[in-house]
Amino acid sequence: MHRIKSAGKCFTKKELIYANNAAISEDRNRQLNEDYLDSLPDDGVFPICLAFDEHNRGEIRVQIIFDEAGTTGFLDLTKNRYNLLPTAIVNKDGRVELKYTGKKPYPDDRPYVEKVSRKLVRDSSFSKRVLTAYGNQCAMCEITDTSLLVGAHIYPAHLCGDDTVNNGICLCSNHDKAYERGLICVNPDGEIIIYSKSIESSFLRIRLPRDKKDHPSPERLRQRLELSISKRRS
Repeated sequence: MHRIKSAGKCFTKKELIYANNAAISEDRNRQLNEDYLDSLPDDGVFPICLAFDEHNRGEIRVQIIFDEAGTTGFLDLTKNRYNLLPTAIVNKDGRVELKYTGKKPYPDDRPYVEKVSRKLVRDSSFSKRVLTAYGNQCAMCEITDTSLLVGAHIYPAHLCGDDTVNNGICLCSNHDKAYERGLICVNPDGEIIIYSKSIESSFLRIRLPRDKKDHPSPERLRQRLELSISKRRS
């Protein structure tokens, strides 16, 4: 068994119930409680945070986030069903688009994009953990008022499912907006790059958490930098 990429992969409630029914009928090792699935919100989008390829069984084991409290569960499904699951993309207006690269897994045969006003379930403790790691101070300036701070994802969570502190950075509301728009970027080594004369930073490099294990991932910083550059070019 080895971990595979699950960036943005998710279930709708209907797809989750169908996949679980298949796991039950196929007598797979990991199944979910049917009553619990029925209690989930009908308009929910449930992201996959981990996925493992079990070569000897020809199946994928996924860990799914069910609510903002971080409740998760494991489910086994065939590789084909996994590959047909949609990818969630969050638009600027907050809407979630479910993009299907092939036929819809249950049971439509044409590619399409389903646009819905849904809230993607995320780990509600993420922002708090990031602020704590950074000592409740913006990584780019001197602001320490927690009402003005956010724990921002470095690389968007809907693209990678990474809600660890290493994919987070503590920013004030102004720097958060600038970072989101690509007006200020961060190199993998922490160097701050400013693309707008209206944006200022108190430091040449981001201020790092005291605990080294909480330092931002250079790989996530690199991914975000590439994403920001591509947006600026488009």
